[in-house]
Amino acid sequence: METQNIDLKSENIFVKIVKILWKKIDKDDNLTAKEQYAFDIFKTCLYDENNILYLNSQNSYKKYIVTKQYVLNKDISTFIVLEAGKITIVNHHYRYDIDIPQKTSNIMNRMFDDKVAVDRRNMENEIYNNITDSLEIVLGQFKYKLEQKNT
Repeated sequence: METQNIDLKSENIFVKIVKILWKKIDKDDNLTAKEQYAFDIFKTCLYDENNILYLNSQNSYKKYIVTKQYVLNKDISTFIVLEAGKITIVNHHYRYDIDIPQKTSNIMNRMFDDKVAVDRRNMENEIYNNITDSLEIVLGQFKYKLEQKNT
């Protein structure tokens, strides 16, 4: 048992050393004020429940954040497009195209993908938990609709 603890401790020390070395090699991006503002706007809008996240087709890397108001009645307040290495923040008063360093861009893409995955999981859980009809009732409803159509 004691040798196992020593092995775990030495493994933890090794992992810590590797992480420290990796941090020195793979340094975080130093963002300009403009890039930091864009990142903060993106992050704020990403987690705002009044916004909807859209992905473009699998062939494109564009990701969109739009307000629910835009989806419902085309009233745009802010529209964000995230592409590889670039973010565009636009509404009817302004448009900013900001280049983002690659590491930060990758982080933003992961943040977006993670948020979409969480939202999708929550939506599925909500849908599945709201099931009230048995399969037998659903079949009866389909048969009734079919009979009504044929008469």
